[in-house]
Amino acid sequence: MSDFYIMPMFVKLEVKSVEESTKWYREALGFSSVFELPGGDGSVVMAHLRGTKYQDILLIQNKTAPSPANSGGVVIHFSTNDIDSLDQKVRAKNAEIIEGPVIRPWNAREIVIKDLDGYVIAFSSQIDGSKAFDEVMDGIQLP
Repeated sequence: MSDFYIMPMFVKLEVKSVEESTKWYREALGFSSVFELPGGDGSVVMAHLRGTKYQDILLIQNKTAPSPANSGGVVIHFSTNDIDSLDQKVRAKNAEIIEGPVIRPWNAREIVIKDLDGYVIAFSSQIDGSKAFDEVMDGIQLP
């Protein structure tokens, strides 16, 4: 049983198949199912998934949902403690990897992928936890 708490923020994604997307988020990204809502025909029409605490996603059935127009817009971003394990999982599931894992100048390693419906999702982990925020920001040099 998952912890119940008020979600201070969550992402709601319209997907073509809640069941297929739920399976993909579980197997490729390690999310767990908090709740699934069946429709009148018994198929799942809404799923509440969770990565870690406060990493909540609601998948909503919309069989005619257009592919997201976020090929340069919204990126859904999560933190993770283990980029390497996540990288292995997504590669094993043949996920579309846009980039990474790469090292970012703001003290993070990041991988950026697309889900089954084309939503862009990034995961990052801190490289050096001993660095203070100001030290990281002062060290950033962009081209």
